[in-house]
Amino acid sequence: MVKSGYLATVYGIDTSVAFSNSFTGEDMAEGSGDNLKIYQINNTGKRLWDPNEAITIAGEGNPTLDKSWMDKGIDWFTGRVKLNETGLIITTSGKYFSTLIEIGNAYNWTLDLSTDIADVSSFGDRWKKKKALQENWTGTFEKFAIDEYWFDIAKLAKIFLVKFYVEDNKGYKGFCAIPSLSSGASVTDVIRETVNLEGHWMLSEFDES
Repeated sequence: MVKSGYLATVYGIDTSVAFSNSFTGEDMAEGSGDNLKIYQINNTGKRLWDPNEAITIAGEGNPTLDKSWMDKGIDWFTGRVKLNETGLIITTSGKYFSTLIEIGNAYNWTLDLSTDIADVSSFGDRWKKKKALQENWTGTFEKFAIDEYWFDIAKLAKIFLVKFYVEDNKGYKGFCAIPSLSSGASVTDVIRETVNLEGHWMLSEFDES
């Protein structure tokens, strides 16, 4: 599935910071209704978790993650976990990104969402059988090469957060790595970079309205 749009905002992510407390950790509150069994960290400044670092939970009743939800029970974008239990008082610890550095805007973005498919046919089957495996996303956007510093190849190993806008306040967001870029220009144009993105975890919808 291919999606496209015009405006994207790119954020650089620096070193993540540990959050924990030697006694109680960070308190979490349970939602209600459709969000029952979903617990969110109370500290709003610590809700963007580092997906490269483990999240641990503790509390009464030996809480366990519902691994069918989001990323094995964890929503790294909003500091939430979903448990198999309700009504618990729990704490959590891990690492979060304290500051997102807005690098700038990008343009003419495309996203390609795909799913790995495996052939699970048996010998003698008349029709092939398939099984969906891991999901993945890749993308591209354009950026004028002369107006920012961050295309320095030495910086490309870092993880970025990109928001892809489909409306003024709505769109998709995801962590990504930037493995490569290419330059191009017409006779009357300035040099532009075409930046290739590799998704790092899931692509999520957002609504800032």
